[in-house]
Amino acid sequence: RKPPLEKDSIINVSGKEKGGRAIVWGDIALIDGNINAQGSGDIAKTGGFVETSGHDLFIKDNAIVDAKEWLLDPDSVSIDTSSSGRSSTNLEDEEYTLEASRTSNTPERKRNKEDKVTLTNSTLENMLKRGVFVNITANNEIKVNSDINIGNSGHLTLYRNRGRDKNKGVEINGNITSNGGSLTINSDSWIDIHKNITLGEGFLNITTSDSIGFEASRKNKARNAADAQITAQGTIKLTGENKTFRLNNISLNGTGDGLSVISTAGNLSHRLDGEINISGNVTINQTSRTSFWKASYDSEWNVSTLNVQEGANFTFIKFTGNNWGTTPSGSRRYAGVNFRGLSNNMTFNVASGANVTFKLKPSEFDYERGFTPYQFTANITATGGGSVLFDMYANHTGRGATLEMKEINVSGNTNLTFNSHSRKYDAFKIKKDLTINATGSSFNLLQTKDNFEDGYPNKAINSTSNITILGGRVALGGHNSSSNITGNITIRQGANVELVAHNGYAHTNKGPRALNLGNLTVEGELSLVGASANIGGNLSVKKDAKFKGETQDNLNITGTFTNNGTSEINIKQGVVKLQGDIINKGGLNITTNASGTQKTIINGNITNEKGDLNITNKGSNTEIQIGGNISQKKGNLTISSDKVNITKQITIKAGVNGENSDSGTENNANLTIKTKTLELTNDLNISGFNKAEITAKDSGNLTIGEANNNDNAKKVTFNKVKDSKISANGHKVTLNSKVETSNGDSSTENGSDGNNIGLTISAKDVAVNSNITSHKTVNISASEGDITTKAGATINATTGSVEVTAKTGDIKGGIKSASGSVNITASGDTLKVSNITGQNVTVTAASGAVTTTEGSTIDATTGDANITTRTGNINGKVESRSGSVTLSATGETLTVSSISGKAVTITADSGKLTTQAGSSITSSNGQTTLTAKDGSIAGSIDAANVTLNTTGTLTTVAGSKINAASGTLVINAKDAKLDGAASGDRTVVNATNASGSGSVTAA
Repeated sequence: RKPPLEKDSIINVSGKEKGGRAIVWGDIALIDGNINAQGSGDIAKTGGFVETSGHDLFIKDNAIVDAKEWLLDPDSVSIDTSSSGRSSTNLEDEEYTLEASRTSNTPERKRNKEDKVTLTNSTLENMLKRGVFVNITANNEIKVNSDINIGNSGHLTLYRNRGRDKNKGVEINGNITSNGGSLTINSDSWIDIHKNITLGEGFLNITTSDSIGFEASRKNKARNAADAQITAQGTIKLTGENKTFRLNNISLNGTGDGLSVISTAGNLSHRLDGEINISGNVTINQTSRTSFWKASYDSEWNVSTLNVQEGANFTFIKFTGNNWGTTPSGSRRYAGVNFRGLSNNMTFNVASGANVTFKLKPSEFDYERGFTPYQFTANITATGGGSVLFDMYANHTGRGATLEMKEINVSGNTNLTFNSHSRKYDAFKIKKDLTINATGSSFNLLQTKDNFEDGYPNKAINSTSNITILGGRVALGGHNSSSNITGNITIRQGANVELVAHNGYAHTNKGPRALNLGNLTVEGELSLVGASANIGGNLSVKKDAKFKGETQDNLNITGTFTNNGTSEINIKQGVVKLQGDIINKGGLNITTNASGTQKTIINGNITNEKGDLNITNKGSNTEIQIGGNISQKKGNLTISSDKVNITKQITIKAGVNGENSDSGTENNANLTIKTKTLELTNDLNISGFNKAEITAKDSGNLTIGEANNNDNAKKVTFNKVKDSKISANGHKVTLNSKVETSNGDSSTENGSDGNNIGLTISAKDVAVNSNITSHKTVNISASEGDITTKAGATINATTGSVEVTAKTGDIKGGIKSASGSVNITASGDTLKVSNITGQNVTVTAASGAVTTTEGSTIDATTGDANITTRTGNINGKVESRSGSVTLSATGETLTVSSISGKAVTITADSGKLTTQAGSSITSSNGQTTLTAKDGSIAGSIDAANVTLNTTGTLTTVAGSKINAASGTLVINAKDAKLDGAASGDRTVVNATNASGSGSVTAA
């Protein structure tokens, strides 16, 4: 059948209100007349329906169709520009030819000539301009070979029927333009768009069960992306499996509500090539809920440059949903994305206020293929001031990403972030040495938590490659996941880097998280945050650089820590372990907050060449173990912890690099150890400081050394220290260790440097359980409390004096001063002393009682011995080899034993003076004077001159002996009962009442 609608012919189905329906169809249909299906008003509202159909359909330029919707339905449609001769009256001969040779028994068959178009663009435009909805339907193919302007309100639909030849589809070879019109393409076969579609805020809706390509028509797809424009709002929908969506060198402008490319297919591959420009909102979304074995097609990102205009948003989603399985496969892939760029480079040029987001989740079949779903092999450049986010999801078995690029460059205040939520497997594997430059921008490579309540048992970053960071703000690591970055990490000046390993929360926590690192070189700024960090190599902080170790639980440094910048280690609720040496030439503070049985361990040597060094362990029952030597050039060195444990024989000294550790101006350094317990597994040598003090922490007691046999006690030595001090303000100092001060040579004077070498101990109470030896002086002050010394312990000032001040005292050990004085003063009720030796010895308990241990000796070797007390019980010896001995008691009683001196004076004005049986009071060549209210002499008195003065009763016990061998014996008493022997060269007895069975004789 061959129905023609010839020129000037009319089909009128118009109505007074709504237009009617006109259908013209045939195997061959030529339309050159007028079909009117117009209604009463606006054709877009009241127009009718027109269908022109045929296997071969030809629409002449003169054709006029007035209808709301026009359906063209041939087998194949091509839309071309007008060709010459189309308006001729000989339509059949010009547009058709015989399809085959004809015989008398066969019907006539014709087909359209190949050089004749089905529909001219001008005819179509005229109708669309009037707002007509034109549907072009074909069974096999539709080709748009000419430009079409569909008007401001027109709507053009291209529909390719189902179930036909899949080698043919819809092909757009001409530009389709509009300023608000709409274009709909629906095909069960492929769609290729080789030209521009620019509809303004009009709608572009495309649906196909096959593939779609936006690319040049030739084999070489190269073109200028700015010359290939897709501008519209709407949806491009791909419904078929095993298909491809292609973009190549193109500009996409998603106007209005944006332009979306969507698919729910499991096996869909995207192939994006060349330069892509984005304006408005553009989304590519493949979200599939299919089974894991039906989702394996990878997508390819071969984009050289993605340009995103200011305020625009580009979103790429490839998300496989909740599917997993374990079926082995040697060919199945993970439905991931390969980011290869062009020539191993890809650029994201994202303007300020613009965003690029990749939301990715792979197929979760749990079978190791030797690669990850997301492979980044191209160098990345991100610039423009916007944001680029790669957000990679997983359930239990989804794998992460591999980074095999050499460079990542971020500039112009741009943010580039890689977030992963991979659980069973590593989130990021860095396979090659990587240089990161985010100068003036930020770069993040992080394992982050998502809404899936589960932990991350594997690594956030796993890498043995070297990483160099040239600048910018950079964060590497993860939440609830550890990282192994064991290659060299170099942080250049201008880079501010944060390495992260946070613990999880509650049931999502997969155990302690840690950063495991290799060698670190810091020229910029580095912060270690999160749970723990283990630096297996060396840490080097250069001049003007900053390092912060601010982990929650632990920081361990195995290698050498060299600090020339500013370093602060602050462990929130844990400790630090420094196994290697520390060399500090900048500012360094180490603060920990240990809990439970945690211990800060410093086993390496510390050399501090500049500034203060603070090592502080906060918290209760905390411990710092020190097993390495510490050298401090100048400034203040402070070590603070509840317990400081010296695990090896070490030296803490002023002076570095072989310098003399004298406390001179060059090494003007101070040491403070604040602790409750200074435990000595081995000896501690403190050398060369201007001032060195061991003091009680937090107003508590201070104990040095373990309670042990004095012979096995460890030793604290203050060597060449100008001011050595042990203190516990308002509390107790217990010395179980030996304590020594020295000037480092055998001289009895100050060293050649003039050091005033001595030891001061200051506390409320002082307990000395081991030997104290000072090359100079010892000053012990317990003015508000008690001083005790253990029997067998000796306080020895070899060339200086010993000063002991306390409220009360129980000194069972010895006190010695070979070339100085010993002064012991107690302001309280009791003072008990034992062996005391000094050039001069003074013992004072003006308000209490002095007691000396039986068998003890108070020895003033070259000077005087003075004991002043309220009451006294002198059970041992009191001697002055070349000076005098003076005992004075102001209270009720004074009992003495053996006393000897050049001159001896014993006074108990208000009380009773008793000399014990067997005691001896001797004055080698001077005067012995005993003065008391009452006196009882049971021992012997031997001197050149002896005077006994009592205002009450004087008793000499039978067996006692008083001898003034070469001088005068004077006895003055109110009552005298003399049962002992008394003699002198001259004897004088003045007594109101005298009696007794003894003798008083004169030579």
